[in-house]
Amino acid sequence: MEPIAKKWYDHLAEGKIMATKCKDCGAYTFPPLTVCRECRSRNLEWVEISGEAQLIMFSSTILPAKKFASLAPISYGLVKLKEGPCFFTKIEGVKCSNAEEIRKENESLPAPVRAEIKNVLGMNIVVFRK
Repeated sequence: MEPIAKKWYDHLAEGKIMATKCKDCGAYTFPPLTVCRECRSRNLEWVEISGEAQLIMFSSTILPAKKFASLAPISYGLVKLKEGPCFFTKIEGVKCSNAEEIRKENESLPAPVRAEIKNVLGMNIVVFRK
């Protein structure tokens, strides 16, 4: 069986943002795993997600990992996909250069965000844009 991470990045290279969906309980898992987070079934299928989500909260870091230092500040937040799963991810399109901007932006949440595939330092990743 092909490793799930390889399949994930292959799909991103094709311009597709994929999740796994349980054939037993119908739950989506994102990012994809080899087991359903809800019922622990391994009876899964790959499905493309809508990319629609709600930004629940976010913050930023001024001290990212060394490899990403040139990208600072970087915003990260909790999103809830239209399909159900919640997860923590990179957020773009929010003001995050100081604590006051972050506080004001968070007061306007939840807000709609949209998934995008972006090449960051030679790697395709999924980011969400407000």
